[in-house]
Amino acid sequence: MEHMKYKIVGGVTTKDEEWIIEKTLGALDRICDSIIVYDDGSTDKTEEISRSFKKVDWHVRPKHNPLKREEAKQRLELINLLRPQEPDYVILLDADEILTPSIIPFLDKMDDSTTWKIRQVQLWTDEDHYRTDQYDPFITNFHGKYPLFKFDPTYPYTYNLNVQKGGCSPYHPAPTNLPGKISTTDDFYLIHYGMIGDFYTSGEKHKFYAQIESLSNRGTYQQRLNHHIYHKRMDNLKTTPVKREWFWNDIK
Repeated sequence: MEHMKYKIVGGVTTKDEEWIIEKTLGALDRICDSIIVYDDGSTDKTEEISRSFKKVDWHVRPKHNPLKREEAKQRLELINLLRPQEPDYVILLDADEILTPSIIPFLDKMDDSTTWKIRQVQLWTDEDHYRTDQYDPFITNFHGKYPLFKFDPTYPYTYNLNVQKGGCSPYHPAPTNLPGKISTTDDFYLIHYGMIGDFYTSGEKHKFYAQIESLSNRGTYQQRLNHHIYHKRMDNLKTTPVKREWFWNDIK
């Protein structure tokens, strides 16, 4: 591990992520003392790959209706799995998210903030391009995430437990009731691979999400499906070449 100043524990949510999980865990392995992988019923090689990492502590959610995504409940369950590790900081990621290598020097010079908002780079088409239309991570009012926060094992963290899918906290994926100072940093970014995976590019993810959202009273199935298809094919979609320093050169 390249970082020793704080005890850092990763928390990763997974389901059928054999296509990306080795890359994700390979990066976390460089910066975390241990990693909790919280799986939601994978039937592929996600477990086998995850368990090949010595730092991984593998957990499986109780079986439930997959169309009741229970994202907020899953986040809270993951927080409770992290407590016994007593970390100084935690990093919460989905399996298709990887932090840039520049997080390593950042971790050694963190200020007294509790949580950090970072820019999310949305890969598109392949690993060499990212979206710069409405998903442009470098605009002023950017869409960001809060994956890194200071952890208090005794603090009663909460989420909006009514959320089935999507942001279940204003500091997603961190809890909603974070104490202390919240800052924005450009020292590292989050690279999102989800939209270059087969589940997304095939259109199957659109159908799955539309089912979940219609059952959550967010519109009809067709309305939600049309919404996801539009954001995949929108007329003003633009991409830009990535910067190679965003990637871990020795992790394929």
